[in-house]
Amino acid sequence: MRNRILSGDHDAIVRSETLGEAARLAVPTNEHFLPLLSVLALQKSNDSLDFFAERVTLGAISMRSVRIG
Repeated sequence: MRNRILSGDHDAIVRSETLGEAARLAVPTNEHFLPLLSVLALQKSNDSLDFFAERVTLGAISMRSVRIG
């Protein structure tokens, strides 16, 4: 997702269910994913992007967050 956000490939993000098993497992329920779509819908082409909370905890829990603008 990070690379797709950086490249502006929002279509692939919206269709994340087609990205394979790992993508499906990364989003157990929609409430973890829909806020990202709402934020990306408001992104302007000249907005800066900042990722934070990118650490993986216990080998599997990722809370990566993105700040736009």
